[in-house]
Amino acid sequence: MDDEGPSDADLEGRSLQDRVAAEKARALREPGPSWRQWMFQSAFRTYYLLGILIADVQVIVAWYEVGSIVGLILSLVLALYLEFLLYRYLWYRPRETLTERVFHRSWLRPVEYGRWTAEADLVRAGISIGRTEEGPTPKEFL
Repeated sequence: MDDEGPSDADLEGRSLQDRVAAEKARALREPGPSWRQWMFQSAFRTYYLLGILIADVQVIVAWYEVGSIVGLILSLVLALYLEFLLYRYLWYRPRETLTERVFHRSWLRPVEYGRWTAEADLVRAGISIGRTEEGPTPKEFL
């Protein structure tokens, strides 16, 4: 019996173990979002969109059975507007250019940051996420 050293299968198994150990260490250092954050900021958004589709179909079917086109249109417009407002209330994230402005409530922007966004979590924690006057601005580099 020759003992030529570790076989290819042993080396491959060890490299796999090394990669798994490195991935576990990286996951422990950077765990990512918690289940609560993932659920509120990502998963519920998908279920919400599915829910509004179901609700809109129910409105259409109900008014179709009644036979009123005017009622259908008015109810559907109202439902879409309320669904839009709820979506913005929960998940609105302003663009970078909007963070420089002072927030004013409007019919299309009920809140500055959606309730279930990372920005809202920072604001609730007392961290300012608005732009400050200190430091360079991107316009200086253009």
